[in-house]
Amino acid sequence: MNKKILTFVLVTPIAILLSSSVQAFECPKHFEAAQKTIDKVSADMEGMAESMEQQDRALVHALLDDAKSLLSSAQHNHEKPQGAYDHARAIAKADSAHGYATAADMLHFHHMGQ
Repeated sequence: MNKKILTFVLVTPIAILLSSSVQAFECPKHFEAAQKTIDKVSADMEGMAESMEQQDRALVHALLDDAKSLLSSAQHNHEKPQGAYDHARAIAKADSAHGYATAADMLHFHHMGQ
């Protein structure tokens, strides 16, 4: 019985530390996905933006700006973490940035089809 308790007490902190490290290594995958979509929409906007109305272009750029801001904030949380919570926030912000970039892509596609 004492061996089980001792094992639990020693293994639990190690497991927590390892899970935090795994989460930290997961952040860059989320950053990469968001950045890839941001870059795609930015390139599409440069190549085809002239055929869109200025107001429509501004709306797509607003979504892209939100995506870039969230991604920057996510990277900050990842670089200066206070713990696993900051890595979790970084992933959430990066996924949100990816969502905003995807929305910008869909809006851009919609306006280009008109």
